[in-house]
Amino acid sequence: MHIITVACAFLMAWNPAGWGDVSVGPSPLEGHRVVAEDSMQVRGQVVDSEQDGAPVVGAVVELRELERQVRTDARGRFSFEDVPPGRWTVRARAPGLAPRSVELHVTREAAGRMELRVVLDVPLFELGEVVATVSPLGSQVGYQPARALDRDALTRRMDTSVGVMLDGQPGVAMRSMGPAPARPGIRGFDGDRLLVLEDGERMGDLSETAADHAISLDPMAVERAEVVRGPASLLYGPSALGGVVNLHTRDLPRTWSAGWSGSVVSHGATVNRSGSALADVVYGGAGWAVTGRASVREAGDIRTPEARLPGTSVSGLDAQLGAVGRWRGVETGASFSAQGRSYGIPEAIDDPDEDVRITTERQAVQGRLEWTPNRAGWMEGLEVRYRAVRFFQQELERDLVDLQEDVELEFLQHALFGTAIARHRALGPLDPGAVGASLRSRKVRVGGDEAFTPGAREVSLGLFAFQELPVSPSLRLQFGARVEGERGRTLPNAAFPEAEEDRSTWAASGSVGFNWQPGEGWEVGAQLARAHRNPTVEELFADGPHLAAGVYELGDAELGDEVGHGADLFLRHSWERASVEVAAFGNWIRDFVAFQPLGEEDPASGLPIFRYEPTDARMLGGEVTVAGRVGSALHLAGGVDYVRGDRIEGMGLPSNAVPDADSDPGRQRAGNTRIPLPSMPPLRGRMELRYEPGRWWVGSTVRAVRSQRRVAPGESPTGGYLLLDADVGARLDGEGHHTVVLRVDNATNRLYRDHLSRVEERGFPMPARNLALVYRFRY
Repeated sequence: MHIITVACAFLMAWNPAGWGDVSVGPSPLEGHRVVAEDSMQVRGQVVDSEQDGAPVVGAVVELRELERQVRTDARGRFSFEDVPPGRWTVRARAPGLAPRSVELHVTREAAGRMELRVVLDVPLFELGEVVATVSPLGSQVGYQPARALDRDALTRRMDTSVGVMLDGQPGVAMRSMGPAPARPGIRGFDGDRLLVLEDGERMGDLSETAADHAISLDPMAVERAEVVRGPASLLYGPSALGGVVNLHTRDLPRTWSAGWSGSVVSHGATVNRSGSALADVVYGGAGWAVTGRASVREAGDIRTPEARLPGTSVSGLDAQLGAVGRWRGVETGASFSAQGRSYGIPEAIDDPDEDVRITTERQAVQGRLEWTPNRAGWMEGLEVRYRAVRFFQQELERDLVDLQEDVELEFLQHALFGTAIARHRALGPLDPGAVGASLRSRKVRVGGDEAFTPGAREVSLGLFAFQELPVSPSLRLQFGARVEGERGRTLPNAAFPEAEEDRSTWAASGSVGFNWQPGEGWEVGAQLARAHRNPTVEELFADGPHLAAGVYELGDAELGDEVGHGADLFLRHSWERASVEVAAFGNWIRDFVAFQPLGEEDPASGLPIFRYEPTDARMLGGEVTVAGRVGSALHLAGGVDYVRGDRIEGMGLPSNAVPDADSDPGRQRAGNTRIPLPSMPPLRGRMELRYEPGRWWVGSTVRAVRSQRRVAPGESPTGGYLLLDADVGARLDGEGHHTVVLRVDNATNRLYRDHLSRVEERGFPMPARNLALVYRFRY
């Protein structure tokens, strides 16, 4: 039924006429000075270096001096007609990519046309475009591996949650407890050690605190997703030990066209009989724009190869309104959004007449102010961002016979997040740099019949600086530092009436790295970083059953701050038709808080007992990614990733721990025993094949996952498996206004269990064969 709805939406919106015709020639001029004898027509293509030269759809291309602006079509093409003689600057911009300019000199002697190829790069931690990658300067130089998925790539992967869509990317796994609360994990880190951002700021939900908590952003609203693998505490402070996922929306656009623009997206799937739809709109004027979006989602319980999995349905509503404007070097905007979710949790099988359901509400106001000085001075620009959030969540136990429900757990959180960045101009041998400050403040009240922690009030302030130093045309250094202080206080509730404890900490973070490009197509980058994380209120004070998560949690009030030291190294080489990247990493964390299964059950609730335990930990691993093109239409890609996590130095080992059977026997001695950390993803491989001759494509993906036998004490091993996915799609008009994707997941209907699944007593809870249909209309 939902797939029929998607098809009907496509037929209603289809309009094949009137979209224009733009073509491009073969001349590649990539961001350098161009001099032509005469060209009254300027045409070209904008491509993405991170996506192997893929066209950038919807990029804004400006003739700056003439104040003319167009957007690229489905092939990344653009055209300016009747360009007069003179010296002009063509500038291309797109969300999440560094802008690039091409200087033109048009003379009067001849008529004709000029053809350009503008290559946009993904800058690392570039705040001007809110890119969560490596630098707040707009630098196009990388010091640690990162990856970006644009709107087309996300459309092909459209699913119920962001975690499902990003699963299988290099170094990215999925922590799951049903499809709704699925959340990304990077290199063995998840939860509070991995930041998921919305437009560069924290979301203000509780998705990082437990496996049953969901990300409060509909994946259809995401225009671009960026993944940073490795520590990122320098810019974002605590909770970035493992990496950052930044989800970009169009709520506060930096570029817009005059008049109306927007999109309609619909998605249907058979595995959970789901249907969803989103509409977003931007209306732009000369120096202002207003934005809006709304979405709805309904999905039933997912089907596994064995049967339906109860407690996995989801429904949601999202809405947003915003406005932006620019005047005399100042750009500012604000947006209000509201989301509501309701989803099931597949609890342990003990009473078929009961189920657990979570409902959430989020209201958020976000804003941005940017100032670019008109006169030359030491300051190059200033940016201020903020988000204020009210978030409410209830975990309900429902009696399906008597139609009654009890509020087992309830959270009410008010939070404020803000970041200010000042970028300065070059000083002596130093390139432009940045200094900044960040504020985090939240107050959360915890209630319900089974509240297992007190509430908390936390405030933190961080100051940081970042600098790049060019050593030679091929070698650059970066260094940065951050200091941060945090003050917290527990708030009493019925379960913890005397919980009024104060906790104050401060920490220092920093990084140093280099980027070396020794020859054509070669790039080497490395970074050493110190990061930290403060223990959460759950890790400190938990004592009780967490029904929705299916565990009994025990905290430790004596836990200290986690301090991590990480090393990242990558080697990248690109040829005309192929590229390869090899990345390796090591993380050593002091006072790592392990969520350790004890192999025991709580007598009253019958739930397995997990305890937050301090230890020293080490994470080692890497990723290999390759991509290539045969001819002009056949694309090949593949990759392998692996992480190994250990408790080391014999510190804080659980009483049921046994030495790692895979370790060197010579190292199994007191004080140096290695015990596997829980929830470590196994060795994984991925191969993709796509044939895309023009406006249509067909592709397939094979995912191979090795069995995970190297498990923590009390943790169950899982078997290996092989999955086959396939998709076919088409851009139904030359400008890419209409796109349709038909995808099949788990085509062989393989029965398997993901090692990071938290679903208990269900055997093989992963989805069966699924047929999905996605339609996107852009105007």
